[in-house]
Amino acid sequence: MHRITKLAAGTVLACALVGTAAAANAYTLAPNGTGFIGKGEVQTALGMNNAALQKAVDAGTLAFTSKQSVSQAVAQDATQAGTQAGTQSGVQSGTQSATQTGTQTVSWDLSCTIDNKNKQFHREGTRDGVRAGTAVGSRTAERDATRTASRDGVRTGVRSGVLSGVVDASIDTQARKTGQWTGFIIKSIKDQTTSMAAAPVWNEPTSFGDWAFGAWSEDGSWSPAGDWSFGEYTFGAYAFGDVTWGGWQNEPGEAPGDCGRGNAKATDIVESVSYGTVLEGAVTPGATVAGDVVAGSVSEGDVAEGDVAYIDPVKNVGSPTYGATALFVNGKAL
Repeated sequence: MHRITKLAAGTVLACALVGTAAAANAYTLAPNGTGFIGKGEVQTALGMNNAALQKAVDAGTLAFTSKQSVSQAVAQDATQAGTQAGTQSGVQSGTQSATQTGTQTVSWDLSCTIDNKNKQFHREGTRDGVRAGTAVGSRTAERDATRTASRDGVRTGVRSGVLSGVVDASIDTQARKTGQWTGFIIKSIKDQTTSMAAAPVWNEPTSFGDWAFGAWSEDGSWSPAGDWSFGEYTFGAYAFGDVTWGGWQNEPGEAPGDCGRGNAKATDIVESVSYGTVLEGAVTPGATVAGDVVAGSVSEGDVAEGDVAYIDPVKNVGSPTYGATALFVNGKAL
């Protein structure tokens, strides 16, 4: 299995103040948590006139707080398994038997001398034969193959203060008086607490690296993927039957028996049988005996992706990012 890392945001233990001074508000706030809030801004927020504000200051009923957005990038490891299908090619050898017919002419010559006269006899015949042969060939074959796969990846995300990640703090203030109360000096922001969203918001999709594969498993049976292709047949010798003879060719009044061994007058007896060229007949193919398959390469198919398993813990990545600090009086925005 390989790992991936996913990013999100972790809990922030401390905040960084961002000073605020804009036309929309009259308070100033320095990054170190000090600043000044104008009296008129408080009056506007609470709907108080001068007398009411003076009374609230004297009674100590004004409570100042702050809020600041914060977000934290996070990361989380993960693994993904998969299975890849493939097709393995191969070449299978084979041997095919065959028989071939043939016809051969045969000549029989007989001669002898009787009473100083040469006698000659001749006749023609034929005989049928058959011979066995084999041819070597091959054909393509294929079988299914599978292998496991795994890969590492990373997903990124964030715990955002826009939804629930805010920094709350009370403001220690001291009213400033020059004839009347004119504003409030912010001396510090204290008792800061941070709350973050419980679950990160993850970016999609998860980013993965390349697949890493195991060995192919080729447990399937070979199946023919093409026709047999054979070379030339190699034949043995013909096996012939008996000769079918025609009639003897001889002079009138003569017969082959004249040259028989039992004729005492017959001398110089010569007898010969000669065989002509075999006229080859049709070849009848026989059964093919399939041999072994020589395995070739595997053609890869698609990877069937499995489930992604994310691995705890979720890790913070980098430092938190803080937004501007907003100030409140009695829960009303300044």
